[in-house]
Amino acid sequence: MIVYLTEQGSQITIAGERLIVAKDGQKLMDLLTKDLDQIVIMGNISISTQALKFMLKKRIDTVFTTLDGRYLGRLVSEFGKNIELRKEQFKVAFDETLKFMLAKNIVYQKIYNMRQVIRKLNYYHKQDEVVKRLHLLTVHLKKVAFAKNKDELLGIEGIASNIYFECFDYLITNKSLKFVKRTRRPPENEFNALLSFAYTLLMNVVRGFINIVGLDPYLGVYHSDDYGKPSLVLDLMEEYRSVAVDYMIISAVNKMIFNIDDFVKNEDEELPVKLTIFGKKKLISLFEKRLKTEFFNENTGRKESLRKIMRYQTYLFSKALIDKTEYKGFKLQ
Repeated sequence: MIVYLTEQGSQITIAGERLIVAKDGQKLMDLLTKDLDQIVIMGNISISTQALKFMLKKRIDTVFTTLDGRYLGRLVSEFGKNIELRKEQFKVAFDETLKFMLAKNIVYQKIYNMRQVIRKLNYYHKQDEVVKRLHLLTVHLKKVAFAKNKDELLGIEGIASNIYFECFDYLITNKSLKFVKRTRRPPENEFNALLSFAYTLLMNVVRGFINIVGLDPYLGVYHSDDYGKPSLVLDLMEEYRSVAVDYMIISAVNKMIFNIDDFVKNEDEELPVKLTIFGKKKLISLFEKRLKTEFFNENTGRKESLRKIMRYQTYLFSKALIDKTEYKGFKLQ
């Protein structure tokens, strides 16, 4: 079980085998630690020393983020012991041929799943403009195999992503929350604020699985290795963005689950458009529900929750590093 704590000013203490979340003397939550896989602490929430020690002892993955979901760090009892895996990961960093092959696998999977998500959404809308863009996505998907270098690959991915995002407004029926275009830093409208917050949640999940497997989150194969940039996390997120986040948000917006009251605007702040606490809680709940949704995983031959698929795919990626083979991503059926 994963628990997101968002109540500002609350405190976590320990009582026997339970974690108690309280504020101003009032108990908000009572969590049995044997059921906990991860706790995500968002914003100004304190933890007693005894609770911290207990979390370390029980190896409960405890993640700290800002209230807006930006990753700050995590409570780690011990780093993964698989030193041989990390040696292979660093070897790949100097093997441009293998590195490029894995990068192509990642981009192919991203475009494949983007196309599948748009197909599924357009099944109900039957928009001709979307059908045209689906054909273009197929064209660019085929181009991945013929990319000769990283610059070509970046160009193919960039064009495919633009085509993909052009479909959004054709698929959104709730016109009070229009997409317009993808804006990131900062998100310039409500729909982009939903995407940005959900992507930070996804990033945290992927990073957790990378830690479990024992890989270095800062050494990727596709995204650049800049200071403080978790390149591998960004790499392994790519195949899930459309499946875990985009489909969920378009569906939720069309169902009127979100409205303009779930956002606040302040042009003087770092985030001029952001979700209210209530809006964040709604999105967190939807995101967790999405991760519990089962999909057929071609790599295992059975239906599994998206969370379980993501964990297995992280293992498959580590195996590709060791065996120096192609990475077979998760394909949305």
